[in-house]
Formats: sequence, C-alpha cells, structure tokens
Amino acid sequence: MIDWAKRRLHMTLGPWQCYALERIGEHDADGNLLARIILISVARQNGKSVLVRTLVGWLMDEGYALKTYTPWDFVLLAAHDAKQARIPYDFIRRDVMSYADINTWGHSARRQGVDRARATQFTGIELNGVRVDVATSQPGSARGISPGLICFDEVLTQTSFETYEVLSPAQSAIPNSQMLMTSTAGFADSVVLRSMHDRLYRQSVGAEQHDPTFLGLWWRADDDDIGLDREQLEKANPALNDGRLSWSSIRNEHLILPRGSWIRERLNRWSDERVDAPFSLAQWGANREVDPLHPQHVSDGYVISADVISTWAEGSIIVCAQRNDGRIGIEVHRHLLERNSVPLSADDFTSEIAKLAQKIKVDAIVYTASSPLAPAFERHGVEYALPYVAVNAVRNVMACADFSEAVISKRIAHNDPFLDSQVASAQRRFVGTDGAWRWTISNAPITAVVGATLGVAYAAKNASPIQVFI
Repeated sequence: MIDWAKRRLHMTLGPWQCYALERIGEHDADGNLLARIILISVARQNGKSVLVRTLVGWLMDEGYALKTYTPWDFVLLAAHDAKQARIPYDFIRRDVMSYADINTWGHSARRQGVDRARATQFTGIELNGVRVDVATSQPGSARGISPGLICFDEVLTQTSFETYEVLSPAQSAIPNSQMLMTSTAGFADSVVLRSMHDRLYRQSVGAEQHDPTFLGLWWRADDDDIGLDREQLEKANPALNDGRLSWSSIRNEHLILPRGSWIRERLNRWSDERVDAPFSLAQWGANREVDPLHPQHVSDGYVISADVISTWAEGSIIVCAQRNDGRIGIEVHRHLLERNSVPLSADDFTSEIAKLAQKIKVDAIVYTASSPLAPAFERHGVEYALPYVAVNAVRNVMACADFSEAVISKRIAHNDPFLDSQVASAQRRFVGTDGAWRWTISNAPITAVVGATLGVAYAAKNASPIQVFI
C-alpha cells in the first residue's frame, strides 16, 4: 500500500501513516486479517483521510486480486451526514479518474474488456469489480448491504449508536471484513467514539483482556497543560515530524483557540476526561490473575452474591472466595438477561444458586436488603436451609470502601471480561458527609460490580491469628 501510494498518488506517506497501514493489514499464516474493528485517532490535519484514500484506492487497483481481499467487492464510506461522507469519496473518485483512464462509457482503457470501471460524483465508484459508495445516518441508507470494508469518518459526530448498530452486523456476512474508524478526540456526547476509546484504554492498562480483533491507535499528548512543549505536541501530531504541519500555525492556534478546543483539536485529548472513580482502571488491571478461582488456589468455602436491576431486565450471580495467597478471587458465574421482552424472575436466580450450592461449599449468599430479590431469597433460605445474608445500607457502604481498598492494594484476583466492562462504567454516589459512598449507575447497569463488592466483603477472612485473652 505504501509503495502503491507513492506510485499511483505521488504521495510519500509519513512514518505514522505507514505504521497504521501495516497494522491494519496484519494477518495470520492463512492470510486472515487479525483486526476487524480499527480505531485510529490523531489531532487535526495530520493526514487521517490519506489512510482511507490509500487503503481504498489500493484495494480497487491491486488488493482485490489477493485472496485475503477477494470477498471485498463493496466498500462503504460512512459519516454523520452526506457532506462529511463525500470528503473521502471525492478524493478517491479523483484518484481513480487520474490513474484508471475512465471514459464516458464506463470502461477502463487501461485494460479494455476486462475491468469495468466508473467514477461519478453521485452514483458510486467501481473498478476491478470493487464498488465504493457512501452511507449516512439517514434512515435506510446503510441497510440491506454487506460491505467488506467500512470506513467510518469522524466518529466523534456520532451521538447515538443508531448508525453503528446498522453498519456493524453488515460485516458478519463477509470474510475478513473490517471497520476502520477515524476521528480526533470528541465531546461528552460522542458516545460511539467514547466507547471505542474506553475499550482501547482498558485493554492498554490491562483492565480488560486483550482482543486481537480490535486494533486501537491513538496519538495524544500526556497532559492537558503542556503549553507549546514540542515533544508533547509531536505525540498528538505525528505529522510535525514529516513537515505536513507547520510549527508556526500550531503556535497561532495556541494563542487563539479556547482551552477546550485546544485540548481536543491539537492535543487529541478529551476535555472531560477526568471522572469521579474510586480507583483507576490501571489499578483494576493490576489485579488480573488467570483462573482466579481454580480449586488448587481455594481451600475453604465460597461466597455467592447476586444483584438484579429494578426492571428485572438483567442480573448477575457472582462467586468469590479467599485464595491461599490471601487475595479474594472473583468470577461472574452467570449474567442473566430477559428474553423476548419477558422479564427475569426470582426463580431464575434461586434455581441457579441452588444448583451452584450443590457443587461447592457455600459459606454465605449475600444480597442487598433493598434488592428486588430480597423476599424470594428470604423464603429460599428458610425452605432449603441456605446461608442467605441480607446486607443493610450501613454494611453496604462499608463493603464499597473495602472493595475499593482491596483493588488499590492488589488483594483482588479477577479475569472476567464481563466484570471488566462493568467496572469501566461504574461510578460512586456519595452518601453522608464523611466521604462515604455507594455504587451508582452511570450509563449502564453494574449488577456484576455490586455483586462482586458484596462478595469480596464477605469472602475476606482475618489473616492474622486469633488471640484469646483469659
């Protein structure tokens, strides 16, 4: 692709662009592409659109003949509106017209009778059997299609998941399909970009298991307040090294742009990045342990905890135990979801807990006293002599503080992807005047986090010897 861009487009790509294209094209020994979803973010005017021009142009001119890309007979350029989507489209159209020698009858004079080619302003581009068109958030513009490659430009403009929800399933029908997302840092309502950014961050610090099908490359400065530190600016603006950006223009931007705009546009950072959390994702990731509840690591009993949201749409059952090394192991035993709009019932939880209690030694089954599950758990405990424990509000606050302290001091052992995802969404709500807090829902249910918090509090045992005074 890099040599092709120099030969066909007469462009010498910068080091960061070459690196990005090489990572996009990584494949296994069988030629299957590793990454299916790709997020690439740099500051403004660093050449993100050139990546799309090069990838799509190379695919239409040469890449289509490779086995890996043979199924890619349709490429979709997606954006929030038609004007944005047509920016890369028009570049690609002009590129094709410059080297494919398109005539008025829609055939390539370069290879008469073999390659059908056309490149028009409104009806799509086609060359060597590869067709390129655009899609927007307009209803119906992206349905009923199966693109091999989706280039999603300026994802920061996506304030809902509607367009992404339409485009993402369309990839499943095409082998080796990819979705390439490009953008600078976004705003508070850039929900799609924020979701992808947070996924990249969680994996980079070990708070979530690495997924080779997701590739994230994000160039940014280390801090909001770097001033005109050249080294820091080059981290967010790699084109400064190859002459695409001028230092004088960046100095002018620093004098003119509002602080929030400077942080987003030139430092490629979220201006609302600071959030209230009891511990960082890096601290959570530092507690990762393969198979945390393996029988050889646990010699005593287990604690089961459960939580459900008020609508009974979803809930979680968690298993915890103190390991031989003193840490508390955590696993999500079941994540329960309603089906066909039929809410969950208490029996879904009690039956699963009963089966689990037959397999392992259970020291306690804990739940919040205000949970919708409380009445059913009380009955179940009496009928089957199971050790259910209702946790009141005061003990719940203490459990939250204990859980946070355990994470920070690396006394947790976890390796559950679902718990990873919920921890990233969890926030705290302060209660009282002394810094006490409880978990609260930010933008997603966190039943697994609530269950893990209670489970850890009741699974922890005093490691020091018991002293008896007579």
